[in-house]
Amino acid sequence: MGENVELIKAQAFETFPGLSNDDNFNVTSNKDIKYNCIAWAFGLYKDRWMQFDTKPRFDGVWYWWPKGVEVSPSVFAYIEAFKSRGFELSESCDLEAGFIKIALYLERGTEKCTHASRQKLNGIWISKLGSWHDIEHGTPFSIQGDAYGDVYCFMKLAR
Repeated sequence: MGENVELIKAQAFETFPGLSNDDNFNVTSNKDIKYNCIAWAFGLYKDRWMQFDTKPRFDGVWYWWPKGVEVSPSVFAYIEAFKSRGFELSESCDLEAGFIKIALYLERGTEKCTHASRQKLNGIWISKLGSWHDIEHGTPFSIQGDAYGDVYCFMKLAR
């Protein structure tokens, strides 16, 4: 990475204070505006911004949403979007052999989905922070707070 990782980490700690206590926190990519956390969690897509609002913009980003899924910022629409790929609700974030897991986050006091993170095969979680960097974090709870709200649910997909 060509950027100052320590500066990026300091900025991340300000936004996500829980990362300061996360031994697995690591910055894993440079900034990239071409994809977001939802697309990253959905299918490790690095070529689209997956969100309910897909109106064309002239910013070099492809905005995409699964056909047949309600067009809404509601976490329930995002759950349906992930179900359209084969994900199902899961009881926990624990590593489970044969499954990929994700966490969906909810803005506090609303039904608005704000973020998705995904578990790697080794149990570490990954997130794409908006148009910013990809990171690794030890649990999905490390990035809870004012920016993304709280984990609402977990989902899993058979590998």
